[in-house]
Amino acid sequence: ALKKGEDLKMSVLNPSAFYLLPLLGLILFFYLLKGKPRQIKVSSTLFWQKIRQTLTSQRFRWRLPPELLLFLQLAIFGILIVVLAQVFLTLRGKEAEYVAIVIDTTASMQATDVVPDRLSVAKRKARDLIRELSRRTRIALIQADDHPRLLVNFSDDRAFLLRRLEALKAVDVEGDEEAALKLAASLFPSGTRKKIFFFTDGAFEINPDSVPRGTKLVLSTSKAPRNVGITSLKIRPRMIGERNYEVLVGVGNFSSQEESFTLSLHLGGKLISKEKLSLPPRREGRYIYSVKARKKAILRVELEPHPRDDLSVDNLAYAIFGPSKNLDVLLVSKGNLFLETALSAYQCINLYLKDRLSDSQEIADYDLVIFDGISPPSLDQGNVVLIGVLPPGFVLEKTAPQLNPVLTEWEVEHPLLRFVDLSDMNVERALPVGVLPGGKVLARSGSFPLIQVWQKNGLRLLFLAFDLYQSDFPLQVGFPIFIFNLLQWFHPELFDPNYYQIQTGKSFPIPTEYEGGEVTILSPHKKIRKFEKVESGLLFSQTQITGVYKLNGEPFFAANLTSSEESNLLARASLPLLEEEIGGRLEEEPAKRKLSLSPFLVLISFLLLLIEWYLYHFPLKRRN
Repeated sequence: ALKKGEDLKMSVLNPSAFYLLPLLGLILFFYLLKGKPRQIKVSSTLFWQKIRQTLTSQRFRWRLPPELLLFLQLAIFGILIVVLAQVFLTLRGKEAEYVAIVIDTTASMQATDVVPDRLSVAKRKARDLIRELSRRTRIALIQADDHPRLLVNFSDDRAFLLRRLEALKAVDVEGDEEAALKLAASLFPSGTRKKIFFFTDGAFEINPDSVPRGTKLVLSTSKAPRNVGITSLKIRPRMIGERNYEVLVGVGNFSSQEESFTLSLHLGGKLISKEKLSLPPRREGRYIYSVKARKKAILRVELEPHPRDDLSVDNLAYAIFGPSKNLDVLLVSKGNLFLETALSAYQCINLYLKDRLSDSQEIADYDLVIFDGISPPSLDQGNVVLIGVLPPGFVLEKTAPQLNPVLTEWEVEHPLLRFVDLSDMNVERALPVGVLPGGKVLARSGSFPLIQVWQKNGLRLLFLAFDLYQSDFPLQVGFPIFIFNLLQWFHPELFDPNYYQIQTGKSFPIPTEYEGGEVTILSPHKKIRKFEKVESGLLFSQTQITGVYKLNGEPFFAANLTSSEESNLLARASLPLLEEEIGGRLEEEPAKRKLSLSPFLVLISFLLLLIEWYLYHFPLKRRN
């Protein structure tokens, strides 16, 4: 029985086979022939029927005998002709579609320019779409934020889809819309038509060429949103080693009119600054404040727009000033005026001098150990700098040193060489060493590395393959910058005031001092994450909420949105919109299913042939 909306159509692939139909007349012709009667004497009537059959002579007759075999043979021959014609039945109905639903859960979806908010409106429209799609439609559900995730693969379980949809919540992160759409497109089986519905506010920019075909936006936004938000928060020290800072706050007005707001700063819970400001439409302003932080403290920057603001998550930003402590640095050397002078320039450094170090356990007592021409003991952990001396267990590639090596390449983007110009550096001789296993070369002379770094299992190593006194590097303008980069690379928590704040969605490293121990991290929304055993290089990545994260009850780091992309609530994506209003029946593509009749007809003809054989050899007896 055909279902509603389906129709049946017959098609013939080889119609020329029907030219064989006249051959059916041959069967009829043979049945029209009948034997001529002759007189014959028989001894008994028992042989009458047999003699009658054997002594028939052929002559034409005008009436067909009512023989069952005639109809069976006509049917068998006709069926074989239809088989040769290759007849197909085509069933036209509604296609079992595949639809991918992508839900935007980035920070801008928390905007309240539509009631109650953009995400709620998007979820309502998605619910209507799921309920209106045909029961044959298989639906996939994808959450689009900074790391798109597949929540439900293609499924026809509407109840499960709706439950996962209702559980979605917006997070304080930027989005990766292109990755979300690529993920959706990759789910479709090959050969199927792609239909991707992206429920979003369109508050992003994307290259139309990177968008899969069949993608349509379903917008949840108003035409004139209003928003003022914090777009940046940067801290810089007035002098290295002191606790006086300058705080740079960036504020953007993303409305089409001038907006007024109050900007306030709180340090350790105390108000230290508050002022009323205003910005013209589509403009950003930068405001600098002086802050003194004598100890570890939390800085909270709060923005209070008035009279209206459609997004509140970008009205707060946090920073954590690190603990007030000095760095213990051990210089193992026979005397190096350049290094001693450069390190003594920092008030936050306690410099210790030794001419030898035989116990590797002493390395753990210092925050940084520099071996200047003195062979180190075995190295297991710690922060170590080797200058003109080989690491333990490492051999030279050749016995003769490199004389006057020419610097051919260096990594200008690496933190250790940032703002350091090595183009005029001259080296008299260098150790002919190779690359440390797993090391990264920062500067090289041909195939020989001059500066390289190595990190593994709690050991961070910086290796210079030349003696400072056998080069003019200490006389270069970039040498003091290199020393600062070195200190900041080993201990960014002391030399980078922005170290303890990240953008939401980014990862933050757990300090090496907690390796092997148990830690508990408390997020701003009071979610607890425990790590029973901290491994080396562990990164905490669940940072999608703005606020201060605590480690074992103490402020650990701060995560801020600070994104002009998310604070700008205007729809900017130039993608095709869904023309029909969600809630109306979407047009479904007709599907075709072809069914060949040949196998069934061959089976029927074989059965008829068996019946014909049986009736011929065992004819039915007529009743008188």
